[in-house]
Amino acid sequence: MIAAFEAGDDSVVDELVHPEHREHAATDGRSGQEGVRGSIAWVNDTFGDRTLVVEDLIASGDRVVARVRFGATHVGELNGIEPTGRRFEVDHVHIWRVAEGRLAEHWMLRDDLGTMRQLGVLERVA
Repeated sequence: MIAAFEAGDDSVVDELVHPEHREHAATDGRSGQEGVRGSIAWVNDTFGDRTLVVEDLIASGDRVVARVRFGATHVGELNGIEPTGRRFEVDHVHIWRVAEGRLAEHWMLRDDLGTMRQLGVLERVA
């Protein structure tokens, strides 16, 4: 799944994502396989030259956790912010629940503050 986001390729969604997938990180309520396809498209449209490096990968029971270093160039509108053309690099933590051999739920923690600072759209506070 991480490779699919890096490549902007949604061809593996049916194979890797459970039809009743629930996304807990998306603020627009997208879930299911179509929601994941929408997320891949949004990332592809918003961030160019993506690199996703898995720093840690931990599995226990039905959970998989990945600490990922996400780097990209800001090429599309991001929450009302026009493309800056700047590159940034931040950490993400993804947690998936696996059911029937596919990703059934997803939670995510990401450094949006670090992203905004590196894009130059937010001044450093304290």
